Amino acid sequence: MRRRPGPLARRPLACLLIALLPVISGCAIPAVADPAAAGGVELLDDRILRRDDGPRGIPLGGLSEIAADGQGGYLLISDDRGAYGPPRYLRLQIDFNLQTGRFQIGARDWEMLITGHAPGVQPPDMVDAEALRVVPGTGNLVWSSEGEIWDGVPADIYLSDATGRLLQTFELPIWFRPDRVRGTSHRGMRPNKAFEALDATADGQQVVAMVEDVLMQELDVRDQAGRVPVRVLRFDIATGRLLASHVYPVDPFPDPGTAGDRMTNAAGAVSMLLLSDGRYLVLERGFERSLGVRIRLYLVDPRRADDVSDIENLSDRPYRPAEKILLADLIGAGLRADNWEGMAFGPDLPDGRMTLVLVSDDNFNQLFQSTIIAWMALPPLDTIGVQQPGQ
Repeated sequence: MRRRPGPLARRPLACLLIALLPVISGCAIPAVADPAAAGGVELLDDRILRRDDGPRGIPLGGLSEIAADGQGGYLLISDDRGAYGPPRYLRLQIDFNLQTGRFQIGARDWEMLITGHAPGVQPPDMVDAEALRVVPGTGNLVWSSEGEIWDGVPADIYLSDATGRLLQTFELPIWFRPDRVRGTSHRGMRPNKAFEALDATADGQQVVAMVEDVLMQELDVRDQAGRVPVRVLRFDIATGRLLASHVYPVDPFPDPGTAGDRMTNAAGAVSMLLLSDGRYLVLERGFERSLGVRIRLYLVDPRRADDVSDIENLSDRPYRPAEKILLADLIGAGLRADNWEGMAFGPDLPDGRMTLVLVSDDNFNQLFQSTIIAWMALPPLDTIGVQQPGQ
């Protein structure tokens, strides 16, 4: 989610509404939870971090993604947009006890996200950092910034080396860009609705990135289930060029037929993790003022999805989206109701179950929200099938 320093009146509406929820309805963020849809996911442990837990006197907050560093530690990118320091990420050690299912927060330190740039690579004027992954085999970082799209600061995906030197950006189709430099656009990614989810393939050769919500020219596109089409792009890391693209359908929030279902685009895809068999996991966050927050985990199979790389507007031509299945309602599985934005794989448990480590973004407003690290166990994924509704 987007943050901007300054008075609450300048904050984006979604952030402001979430901040006001405890004032409106009590001491905690209301939740939309379905315990029956927990899907075998188990909350093992969680920890709440304070602002003064940040090293070097820089407040800890705004953590919008968590990534395994490939060496047993984790990197958590901060999206404070320069209010508390330069673009950065937190290098964090988490000590897991695989026997008890508990963990402790260990050593931590800030690392600068941008320290220089290669020739011909232009550093962004402002960074609203959202997604982060370590590229296997290289130690390079691939990350995204949502920019300030309608104020002339583009949203982009970047590749940096381990020292913070920008190496390249990734090429986007022109219809992902606004049709004017400043002001409301009729085309492209929308403010605070750009790339919040991405991952690198295990061979370190490709990056897969997902837009949080529908493009501007596709605001009215819905399928029969009321879902909106979100673009998923696959890039070649060596060249930054687009290789393919497919559609991931984001579930509506609130669910059709419930109170408040007049709302549209109240949910978005905020994190993804690739699996070795070509499928991937997606974390969807939904928010509606009168209902609260919903956090769901989906298992997605894109292998039969159509390539939509050359389609500017999805309302113009038919297409087959990726197939998805609800893996779990995470709040129903025991996750605290908060602004969850990031996930990474944790260590496997002795019984063979995979685990996830999740992070919530406090929006630098811990009066109402928290920075939370949670550890959850997944059911076996190899026996779970995926199909479209009605198939």
